[in-house]
Amino acid sequence: MFRVSFISVFFIFICQNLNAHIDHNKNLKKIEFDIYRNNEKVGYHKVIFSSKSGVKEISTEVFFDIKLLGVSIYKYHSLGKEIYKDNKLIEFKSTTKDGNDKDYCNINRSDNGVYNFDGTTEGKFFKYSSNKDFSLGTWWNHDVLINNNFVLGQSCRSTETKVTFLNKEERVINNKKQIVQLFNVKGEGIDVKVGFTDNTFQWVSMDFSLKGEWNYQLKTLN
Repeated sequence: MFRVSFISVFFIFICQNLNAHIDHNKNLKKIEFDIYRNNEKVGYHKVIFSSKSGVKEISTEVFFDIKLLGVSIYKYHSLGKEIYKDNKLIEFKSTTKDGNDKDYCNINRSDNGVYNFDGTTEGKFFKYSSNKDFSLGTWWNHDVLINNNFVLGQSCRSTETKVTFLNKEERVINNKKQIVQLFNVKGEGIDVKVGFTDNTFQWVSMDFSLKGEWNYQLKTLN
């Protein structure tokens, strides 16, 4: 019952325009959130950054487990990996266990700059090539706010979103007061409030309503 919307919420992946801003996170090693539903912790979302010899790798893991009376009724576990060279996305791969289903998305960049997509979800296959700009957003990159041509990393399906600035808030992050800009990202199956720090453009919050109230609480940003 959660399946369709969670495909959108947890894996919307962005690519070309995000290349220009990947260095905003060059000093980060890890972003980690605890995921809460109706004020109960149900899982986590982790983003790990590494770099070697000009190649950058960003690994994402999302897990949550919905329980009723102590019995698990829905589990989600997704692993994704983005590889960049010279600040260009050259490869993305993900595998997702969504309830009883197994989904995947593979994206690679050809020498001529064309991206090739291959993915599946709910028995539907998405296989195509495109040189059109698109966004790669495991949410960690604020380019999720810039390009509305998204590719969902769980399935490689493309979709569009509309981004609306909401407001700014002062929050304490890493024991320091910082200004956070909040935006609404909305599209087919997507209606999320996401926050980025005002000056460093680092991802620090996400909230949405979907069969309950969901909240990402920042655990690690270093």
